[in-house]
Amino acid sequence: MAVLAETGMLNVTGWLWAWVFPAGLLIAAGTVLQPGTIRFLQEHGLSETNYRGRLVPTAGGVLLWLLLLLWYLYGVCVVPFSWPDSDRWMLAVTMIGFTGLLDDLLGEREVKGLRNHWKIWIEQRRITTGIVKAGTALVAGMLILLPEADMLRSGSGATLTSGNGTLWFLPFKLLLILLATNAVNLLDVRPGRALKGFFVSLLLLVWLASWKESGTEAGWNVWRLLVPLTIGAGMFAGTDLRGKAMLGDTGANMLGFALGVGFAMLTPVSVQVAALAVLAALHAITWRRSLSVIIERHALLRWLDQAGRGRS
Repeated sequence: MAVLAETGMLNVTGWLWAWVFPAGLLIAAGTVLQPGTIRFLQEHGLSETNYRGRLVPTAGGVLLWLLLLLWYLYGVCVVPFSWPDSDRWMLAVTMIGFTGLLDDLLGEREVKGLRNHWKIWIEQRRITTGIVKAGTALVAGMLILLPEADMLRSGSGATLTSGNGTLWFLPFKLLLILLATNAVNLLDVRPGRALKGFFVSLLLLVWLASWKESGTEAGWNVWRLLVPLTIGAGMFAGTDLRGKAMLGDTGANMLGFALGVGFAMLTPVSVQVAALAVLAALHAITWRRSLSVIIERHALLRWLDQAGRGRS
């Protein structure tokens, strides 16, 4: 609470300028930018054949990044007190979005899933865009986590502690962020599936974050990252569900990374362990089996997957 008081976020004016007003601006900007962004992607050949054999624009996550950029610029120019270290956070997500865009542009379409990327790396010693994305996610995760750690230990710097424990938590949290980044991408093979997974996970995060005191500077930084991406995801949902455009790796990776950072920084260790177990199980299942085939075989999962999609 002291952090909020110092930054002025506890008063109504602070909330209006730091959250409500920029959110309204993003909704207005998204309404204007979305048609042009999709048309730009289509006109420049950024399209991919979907599961029905139709050629549709991909890399729709560019819209999410544009809205995040506007949010960042607003914060820098109008309310710089509201998002400390915003440059570092913006850089981390931009790195994730750029490597996702690289995959949308140059990725080998015949190489799908972690298993095949790993197989190519082991057998051919060839670096695929999937390997590049994984490496970038680790670097971006460290860019977020390391500065939040407490290095003031006995003046030696030998022991690095964070809000949840010692240096040994860093690889654990990085793995959580890495798997979360790829998890949303695993879902992005049918219209709306990735965004449904994102919104369900976000609701869980909001609920589970209440179990731990997260009103810190680092905690508010996470929400400052999630708000513009959530607004962008919500505005893109209709287009995605109708099969008019895809999030692509550009958008799916940014949303997954933001969720991973949220769980790593806002929830208790027990929740993080559970989240990591779920993500590991999801990756283990999709390592050998098609998630779409599994969903099609279960009536409830099939209904949830098709909800809102219509016949397009």
